[in-house]
Amino acid sequence: MMRTFINLVITASVILVFPSCSQHTNKWAPYSDAAFTDSMPEKPLVYDKANELTPFGKQNVHYVSWKPQTLELNKFKLFQVSYTDCPGRYTSDSIQTNATLDSSINLRKRDFTDLEVVSEPISINGYPGRAFIYNPDKDNVVTIVKEVIADHKRFDLTVIAKRDYPTNAEINKFFNSFKILR
Repeated sequence: MMRTFINLVITASVILVFPSCSQHTNKWAPYSDAAFTDSMPEKPLVYDKANELTPFGKQNVHYVSWKPQTLELNKFKLFQVSYTDCPGRYTSDSIQTNATLDSSINLRKRDFTDLEVVSEPISINGYPGRAFIYNPDKDNVVTIVKEVIADHKRFDLTVIAKRDYPTNAEINKFFNSFKILR
């Protein structure tokens, strides 16, 4: 009788706990600071890193980042916007701006792999940028990075999502709602 009761409690716990974890959805909200606005999961972590290596040397980089809770089963691993100052000499003309963007996106690729990853020119809010998708066969995550230079700042938008989940709506919401404030 006691063994049957314990088995019933264990079964009920599994039924109640695991579905709630796997069906978790993140609440989204607008985020805004002095440089940009975006829509992202609620309660992002906002912080600065001093002396971080950028294409412009070591600088202070501002981050707005959201990660799921450690024990939470979730289809996303990261939504992040970061930005740093971009000195005028790096954007004095379109040739210099494009060279700076290429250097910046290549530096960012090295955060994920030493393999060759193709990047593409993009435009965000009418400003020139670069983007790449890193989708390694051996891993279960996909990384999307978009960078843009606007108003003497370099913005980096990053999403890391687990593979084989329906994530297009959230990823599109994050990237398409990003607006640079002037």
